[in-house]
Amino acid sequence: MKKIIIIGGGIAGLAAAYHIQREISEGAELECTLLEGSDRFGGKISTEKSDGFVIERGPDSFISQKPAAIELCKQLGLDARLTGTNPGTPSTFVYTGGKLVTMPDGLSLMIPTKFLPFALTPLFSFPGKIRMALDLLIPGKEDNSDESLASFVRRRMGEEALNKMAEPMLAGIYASDPEKMSIKSTFPMFVETERKYRSLILGMLARKKAMLMNAKKRSPTSYSLFMTLKEGLGEMVDAIIKKSTDVQFKSGTKVSSLKKKPDGWHVKLEDGSEYQADAVIIATPGAITATILQPIAPDSAELLKDIKYVSTATVTLGYKKEGFSHPLDGFGFVVPKKEGRSILACTWTSSKFPHRAPEGYVMLRCYLGGALQEEIAEKDAETLERLVRNDLQEIMGIIEKPVFCKVFRNLKSNVQYHVNHSEKIDSVMEDLKSFPGLFLAGSAYRGIGIPDCIQNGNQAAEATLEFLNIKSP
Repeated sequence: MKKIIIIGGGIAGLAAAYHIQREISEGAELECTLLEGSDRFGGKISTEKSDGFVIERGPDSFISQKPAAIELCKQLGLDARLTGTNPGTPSTFVYTGGKLVTMPDGLSLMIPTKFLPFALTPLFSFPGKIRMALDLLIPGKEDNSDESLASFVRRRMGEEALNKMAEPMLAGIYASDPEKMSIKSTFPMFVETERKYRSLILGMLARKKAMLMNAKKRSPTSYSLFMTLKEGLGEMVDAIIKKSTDVQFKSGTKVSSLKKKPDGWHVKLEDGSEYQADAVIIATPGAITATILQPIAPDSAELLKDIKYVSTATVTLGYKKEGFSHPLDGFGFVVPKKEGRSILACTWTSSKFPHRAPEGYVMLRCYLGGALQEEIAEKDAETLERLVRNDLQEIMGIIEKPVFCKVFRNLKSNVQYHVNHSEKIDSVMEDLKSFPGLFLAGSAYRGIGIPDCIQNGNQAAEATLEFLNIKSP
């Protein structure tokens, strides 16, 4: 019987385990063990429920445009549990000049696709609007080299678009410094749009038209852009473990070394025990993967060590709805760095998603830290609560005392895709071809979102099954 070891119990490792479980259910003679160093599974996905509140420690949703997460939920029997954003409160705001300004209708990420809302918005100055409109005339990039997000946006849309839109909205997703983050690895759609259409505005208009035409041909879908599960994303983690009955899940099992011997791979744990396997999937953060690989693949290990991780924090607050001083008439707001606030963004969670707060209460979730303000995320919980409440008072006029405040610090857990990241990963994957039966998965490589990690885990499982000459279902 073939044996597979998965190292790492984040969503990528869990997705790989479930993919293999489905193969076992089809009759494949496989043994699969997942080893997780911490005392829990799920990685950054962590849901806490308290007095009717559903509180996410890490990500609170995933995008539906990438199908892997939706598909996994369907396979797990969770499709009826999927829920999108509230349709009645779609507005998002930017905090600029001391006030919350609504993002104009038709703004796709940072690219305007409707003339009148863009022309009338107070978010951008008149010169800033003219500069963004020049995207229609500016020639496309001639070579295929990578560049930073900041360089790309300045070149196409100008400095104001960078400061007021790209930096708080796009870089915030990655908790990154836009001057360093790779446009090819983070937003390849922009690169492809420029290559194909020259102009981002023309490209987005063409894509929008194509999407509308396709929507008419397809049956109606209930999926909004951002999706979650009724009781939080932790439902996905619990369902994978519950349904993977033939997989052994072992927490608190830290791997110390990996060796290739004539009878296969040998995985040694810190407690001295050892597992033998025919194939191994490593689905840990880049730094941990580097440590495991150092003795056998030092070149790849050095490349992975060079991948940076930064700290972030979330502060979630619950309030009584009665007498609450702000209408929460939207999904929340983002804050450009130049505004000098501690908060990077604030999600009005109880407005954005149903089932997040009990009747008579509201809930806000604030995001801090990242590459540009990492030191803030590393402060103690009391300080973080004070900083957030001060900002909320200044930005939203909230003076009420919260009924609860939950502070979560995610230290050195957010991977950074710097310029030429994809080339670095290409080198790692090429190097590991010299080690048959060894595969990598996770957010360190080709996408940090939940759908990306699930797809990545599935691909690693597929490659493992192919290596073992086992047909995938």
